[in-house]
Amino acid sequence: MKLALLSLIFINTLIANIIIPQNIKKIHNFQINYFYDESRKETIQTVEKQNFTNTPSQFTFGHKRGDFWFQFTITNKSKKEDFILYFNEAYYENLILYTKKNAIWVNEKNGLNSSFQEHSIQYFNPAFSLNIKPNETKTYYVQGNSKLTTSSEFEIYEKEYFYTHGTLYNLLYMVYFGAVLLIFILNIFIYFKVKENVYLYYSGYILFCSLWISAYSGLILYAPIEMFFHNFLMVTAMWVMFLILFSSEFLNVKEYLPKVYKPLNIFGYVFGILAILICFSFEPWFEIMHILASGVFIILFTVAIVILKKENDKDTKYYLYAMSIYMITMTLMSAMANGWIENNDFNRYSFLYGSFFEILFFTLLLTNRFYIFQNEKIVIQKELLELKNKNEIILEQKIEDRTKQIKETYLEVKNLSQEKELLLKELYHRVKNNFHSIIGLLHIEKKSLQDIQTKEIFLKTINRIKSMSTIHEFLYENKSLSYIEINKYLEKIILEIENSYNKNSIIMNKNIENFSLSMDSAISLSMIINEIISNSIKHYKKESNCIIDINLLKNGEIIHLTIQDNGQGFDSNANQKGLGLKLVQQFSTKLPNSHYNFENKNGTLFTLQFEYSHKK
Repeated sequence: MKLALLSLIFINTLIANIIIPQNIKKIHNFQINYFYDESRKETIQTVEKQNFTNTPSQFTFGHKRGDFWFQFTITNKSKKEDFILYFNEAYYENLILYTKKNAIWVNEKNGLNSSFQEHSIQYFNPAFSLNIKPNETKTYYVQGNSKLTTSSEFEIYEKEYFYTHGTLYNLLYMVYFGAVLLIFILNIFIYFKVKENVYLYYSGYILFCSLWISAYSGLILYAPIEMFFHNFLMVTAMWVMFLILFSSEFLNVKEYLPKVYKPLNIFGYVFGILAILICFSFEPWFEIMHILASGVFIILFTVAIVILKKENDKDTKYYLYAMSIYMITMTLMSAMANGWIENNDFNRYSFLYGSFFEILFFTLLLTNRFYIFQNEKIVIQKELLELKNKNEIILEQKIEDRTKQIKETYLEVKNLSQEKELLLKELYHRVKNNFHSIIGLLHIEKKSLQDIQTKEIFLKTINRIKSMSTIHEFLYENKSLSYIEINKYLEKIILEIENSYNKNSIIMNKNIENFSLSMDSAISLSMIINEIISNSIKHYKKESNCIIDINLLKNGEIIHLTIQDNGQGFDSNANQKGLGLKLVQQFSTKLPNSHYNFENKNGTLFTLQFEYSHKK
């Protein structure tokens, strides 16, 4: 019995003693000793007296918050003396190497609680330099603790080999991130092309999944952000949030399970809120997030299975297939991190294989969906083009028919317009002839009169009728039946007035701009001018010539009329009851926004202003 016990002790000692043989570049999967200090009060002086337990160098103890002490007894049987003790997890707060020199324990700090620049070997995972001379045996202690899982692995490298080949993990991760980056860019491109949220959510999922892997692998420490490492783990919550939102869109939950759609999305946004809370305080929000996340796969699988039974949708089958593989690999990693199964390379990196497969698989599905969408778009465009061509033919025929109708209507309207024009011209001609008959009768009657004052009244009446007759003559001869050129019209009116008095002593100075006025405005203006000029000639008593200046000017939208004579002046009190002044008042009101005035200014000055109401 004693012999068996001694043999067991010898075997354990032999296993825990690490021997570096000749020509070995890397040692892994060896045995080490460990001691767990739950109180975290032990020191190196007290720990070296404790009883240690044997464990593999690739270990897992689950989620424990105390200190783990690891004992390494290393015998160097090679000719080299510089080695690297490598620790392949970056999320330990403290990782301290104790080495005895001259009977005194000295320590070298690593881990998240020490600055990246202070590490003797600046690598994303903790590493320590070991100096062991050939045939020398040394004992080292490593103290470590973590807020996350305590799974990890120790490896020993020959120094030169570590710097040339030890960064192979770096290269593998870079290949992974490079491939994922291309997939991310592809999905973002498709999202901006088709504007479907499923591509946006999947891009967010890929992004935060990659950031989570970079944190889990330790590559993010090259930033460096070791003091904020745990707050950076908010990317885990964001990753879960986008996974839920993507699944909701991909499975078309809104259509198949409308009552589940809103609660499922709200559940996803809860993780977004937790991500913000983790940014400010890692504890307790990360643990709460971790508890909620443990049920995410169950919820998503349940929703997918219900939809599959209800609709037998092909995309749902693919989703369950991809997520099953992904869930298995994530479960293996999680079980290893919790200490339920052993820590080996397959369990440790299973999530990496699963996530890459899942990302690639869904990218192929989404790309195929985009391809189908593009084909459907091309088919729809062809159908729309055919429909457009048909509609254009129908439209052309309708336009042709409508154009024909419009032409026929136009010809009818044109004929009616011509008939109307002829009737109006005939009407103007007859009115003019009637005016001429009246004028002729008045002239005959005037000749038989002996009284000069009565003759004067007849003359004024004849001039007034001539003004109205002349405008009908102009309208009859003019192309327009509503507007006349005021220059020619007034020139003729003034000439008629001048000839009717038959006096050589009358001098008319005229400055009349040429513009068009309506028939009503032209008659009113001519009647006013007729009255003013007639009064100027009638009341002129001087021996010299009667000079009358007539100016009609258009300034913008205002027309100005001034008539100045060199007579005796205007007595408004004497002329207040005269017919001429009443006619001036009456016809002025017919002009738009008009006002007039009489002034004694070296004779009589008459001014009139009104708005221009027609643009030719």
